[in-house]
Amino acid sequence: MGIVEDLQQRVVKIEELLAVRPHTHAGNFGPMGDAPVQSSWSVLLLNSLCQFAPSLTRPKFPDAKAFINHCSEDSALLGLAKEVQFLQSKSLVPINSPESLSDLESFPELQNLFSSLPHKATCDKLLEVYTTNCEKTLRVIHIPSFLRQYNTFWEDLSHQSASTLAPLLTAVLTVAISFDPQPSTPEESSSWNYLKQDAPKLLQAWLAKLPRKQRVDLPTLQTETLLLLSLQLRLVPPEELWKASGSLVRSGMVMGLHVNLSQSTNLSFYQAECRRRLWITIVELDLQISISSGMPVMTPELDFKPLTPSNLNDVDFDESTSRPPSPSSLSEETDSLALITLATSLAHRIRVMNTVQHTSPRDNPSERVDQARRLEKNISDVPSQLKPNHDTEGTHPAFVLNHVLLDIFLRRPLLCLLRPVITHTQTPHDHPSFHEIRALCLDSSLALLSYQDYFDPHFADPDVTNSNAYWDIFHTFCQHDILWAALSVCEHMKLSSNISSTSSPTDNTTDTTGPRHQIPSKASLTRLIENTLDSFTRRVHHRGSNVKDLLLLATVLQSIQPADALTLPQNIEQRLSNPQSQIPDSMQLPHEASTEFDNFVSDLFSFDDGSFMWNI
Repeated sequence: MGIVEDLQQRVVKIEELLAVRPHTHAGNFGPMGDAPVQSSWSVLLLNSLCQFAPSLTRPKFPDAKAFINHCSEDSALLGLAKEVQFLQSKSLVPINSPESLSDLESFPELQNLFSSLPHKATCDKLLEVYTTNCEKTLRVIHIPSFLRQYNTFWEDLSHQSASTLAPLLTAVLTVAISFDPQPSTPEESSSWNYLKQDAPKLLQAWLAKLPRKQRVDLPTLQTETLLLLSLQLRLVPPEELWKASGSLVRSGMVMGLHVNLSQSTNLSFYQAECRRRLWITIVELDLQISISSGMPVMTPELDFKPLTPSNLNDVDFDESTSRPPSPSSLSEETDSLALITLATSLAHRIRVMNTVQHTSPRDNPSERVDQARRLEKNISDVPSQLKPNHDTEGTHPAFVLNHVLLDIFLRRPLLCLLRPVITHTQTPHDHPSFHEIRALCLDSSLALLSYQDYFDPHFADPDVTNSNAYWDIFHTFCQHDILWAALSVCEHMKLSSNISSTSSPTDNTTDTTGPRHQIPSKASLTRLIENTLDSFTRRVHHRGSNVKDLLLLATVLQSIQPADALTLPQNIEQRLSNPQSQIPDSMQLPHEASTEFDNFVSDLFSFDDGSFMWNI
């Protein structure tokens, strides 16, 4: 007999038992009187016995409470109810869902992660790379505690609990290799290949099979957050990242990270602080990935003030901390200051992106200016030691990169808010707010374009940046920002030409509010765009580069030049006319025509393929 048939028979038996019970209480149920209890009522009762009985204590249903209490004294009825609920739970759980799997069934993935870890010397090297470059703007792990767990892990690999650190450690290593992409030995090369290709898949398989309770504990969420960063560094498509970040937000909310638990006695200060750090990081990632993918922010608008971490260094507290230490002032740099800076404006930036999603550029520009001014203040209020231009000479590129990312995270919503007003053809140029919007947009665009020189090997200090790793990571995170900024500068030059051609010599078209800095000349702006084109062409053979973006920017630049200047800059023209010269010898196309190349379909001049930049 199947589970469903057995369940049906047992329900019928319960109905019969309920029907022959004394009607002392049942008679008070109105129209039913002494009639046998109906099937729908009995099923409702069974579902309610354990889950909803507390609500029956309300005064409106005293008879129901008395009847339930009477049922709970009948051992035969209780036994049958337990069997029905058990059978029901078995019939409702889909095969292979996390709830239907035992802990032992998820062990193969965990065992594979444990056995596939690189040797300790390689792990030591990559862990140092991670702590040098990460945990500065976004915070995921408490470094001293993790290092203690890491050392204990290697001291006794035979202990059963040793393998539980394997997923989190693997996730850390998959992020670290992006900052140190050149293995120095054949053994390291094998480990690099594993961490780039198989490790993320193993982590995803392990996460998919976790039971629900394990799925939302802190180490699992830390692992999932690092996996998301790793996938982002591997240029996974934005829509896939958006789905992953949304899932991460929901897991965090199921765990209660969005709830202010400062008064909870069940959490230590260490636990509460780690939860706050991780939650702000998850929400920031969701916001940034939503912007990159052009999709809605999945995090609801919340008050992040009570959820903001304390301004503390990692060494200021650990698992044994009984009393919260006194935080440093916000003028003092700590391990948490950058994340606190992001948290301060997080609610407003989410609100701005929700506004962008639900409004039209034809709406009142004054309202956008009000929101933009607040965002601009958030940017100007960043502590001076966290600003990209703060004493960068001789500074380790890891700190420069984190300061640049902090600034870009703050500017993205501002540009998303303002750029549509500038580019929309129906926006009146004589609106009082238009020139202020234009100035704010140009100011942020120029800031973004200036950050290229910090990492471009042609301009960066070779004593500080001695590899291309930071240039690659900068473009991985910011290539679309650079392209949008360059197009915004082109739009500014186009508007300047139009305004100049329609204004009389005495017509004052200067913005009275103006940008914070003097506007560069058109010649300076043109050279800036040409340098950006040069940078893009030198990276044309890198993963993530798009020849369409290069073609678009080059064409737009030429379209705003005078008629007698409609030629490509010489260096760009040479590269475009001989693209093979940009590709290393190891990646050159063989001289003999291959079948694969002959069958390749090029869509370089197609506008309808959904490419990110070609939808403008």
